[in-house]
Amino acid sequence: MEKLADLPPLALVVFAITLAVIFAVRHFGLSSGENVSPQKRHAAAQVAAVIVDPTALNNATKALEAHTEAVIDLNDTMKASGKSLAHVAAEMDRIREELRIHREIARRP
Repeated sequence: MEKLADLPPLALVVFAITLAVIFAVRHFGLSSGENVSPQKRHAAAQVAAVIVDPTALNNATKALEAHTEAVIDLNDTMKASGKSLAHVAAEMDRIREELRIHREIARRP
């Protein structure tokens, strides 16, 4: 809290406004939830039951795990490709240097 006192006045005002917005949104969200008719609550409960269907969640989890594994494989492949390209670049530098030396030798009488 003592660090808040060290802030400039504008920062304190922005911080206070941000907190006020957060609490206002929370308050109005709770009050609108209390004002919902029982029929709408029942419909929302049915939607929640459909969303929390365990087979759909299990299938989504399997798909996400497969995607994660594919991304990890892609990441490993890209790392290996980067290493290969680094080796190719080093070899090209060696060849370039060797050609430069050959040209230098060819220029000498």
